[in-house]
Amino acid sequence: MSLIVTLTGDAGKYLIRGAIWEFGASSYRAYVHLVPPGPRLDFFQSVVSVVSVTGPTSQKVLDAAIAQVMTTAGAPVQNLQVRAAPRDSEAVYAIKGVR
Repeated sequence: MSLIVTLTGDAGKYLIRGAIWEFGASSYRAYVHLVPPGPRLDFFQSVVSVVSVTGPTSQKVLDAAIAQVMTTAGAPVQNLQVRAAPRDSEAVYAIKGVR
């Protein structure tokens, strides 16, 4: 299992935070959190909904996740940023603070 991309954006009054993971050669899953705007003490307690989608390609999973977010939020997805996840070695160095 490896992290492929991270997702950020908004849909109506909600912030979007998520990721797409690769579970094998032909299996991908997206987890997307819808977070209401405003101050929040605990991220996980403020999450309104979690969208989970599985599919054969990362693009199909992204498209399905966007469609589910639009249905759940009742608004189109805007300002979506899809960023490549850091490679494993980069993530380890970032956590340890080593370069």
